[in-house]
Amino acid sequence: MIYTIIGVIILIVALILIAILFIPFHISFYLNKTDKDIQGNFQVRWLKIRLLKRPIPPEEEEKKEEEKKKTRFNIDNIIKLINKFQAAVKHLTPILSAIIKSINLQKFSLHLNLGLYSPVSTAIVSGYFWSISSILNIIPPVKLSLTPDFQKSKIDGSIEFEFKLTLYRIVGAVIKAFTKKPVRELFWCIRKMNEQQN
Repeated sequence: MIYTIIGVIILIVALILIAILFIPFHISFYLNKTDKDIQGNFQVRWLKIRLLKRPIPPEEEEKKEEEKKKTRFNIDNIIKLINKFQAAVKHLTPILSAIIKSINLQKFSLHLNLGLYSPVSTAIVSGYFWSISSILNIIPPVKLSLTPDFQKSKIDGSIEFEFKLTLYRIVGAVIKAFTKKPVRELFWCIRKMNEQQN
């Protein structure tokens, strides 16, 4: 009986892990700037369940926590970290490749309200932007637009993107990288630096 229960628990855990690895996470980012006012948010959802949502800019309490975490840098530790990274970088590039392959872009929207120091410069930059955006807007998830302002010098606008991220390739690449000694040494170096700062 107890073996049956243990077997069922192992099966459930295995199914949950497989679901996490193969069912994509939905990640979205939105940012809007009007004059000095900047507002936005970042959120992560899985199976329509919101796992994380953060406002942009961060709230006051989050800013205070970030300020507390700021510490002095030790130049010897930084040099050591750079050396470890150089030794490990060839084993880390497959992780970057796996991340790129695991991303499925769902939406990318950018709207700018642009005004430069002179109307001529604004017109030239707007022309370049419209030329590039007319090509990129052919791609279904992409939507780029620009409204020139010939009266004021400013850069306002909004950006929004959403993509799906599947983890199985990334997890596989990370596990493979950790079998390499330089990567493990880099990890322990970073961990040791964090412990010294805390």
